[in-house]
Amino acid sequence: MNNEMTERALKAAREMQKNIGEAVNKQRESMAPLISESLKNAQELQNTLTKHAQESASITQDQTQRALGHLQKFMRLGADAMRASADQMRTQVQQMMDQSKEAAESTAQAVGKDPKDVKP
Repeated sequence: MNNEMTERALKAAREMQKNIGEAVNKQRESMAPLISESLKNAQELQNTLTKHAQESASITQDQTQRALGHLQKFMRLGADAMRASADQMRTQVQQMMDQSKEAAESTAQAVGKDPKDVKP
């Protein structure tokens, strides 16, 4: 994976975690824009990882597929959270926070970086 793509993937992973982390502590009205922004970052990361999987060796493809799986779950939770009540949203946002961490760590491994490199 070239440096530009690696940096783009790591940046999207950090931003995804940062946005959802902020949403955890907000009320429903404040959460929706942050969840939406976090889903946008997840989509960008998904696109970057999909391209990476097509261009990389089979060893990193497995790690990339794992990261993509976490991203898909994260995006499903986000879509559900956008339709949920405030209490349900808080629960789903916490699950999204957990998935964003898993996706970010898997992304770092897929691009040959330390998981610490994607901490927000």
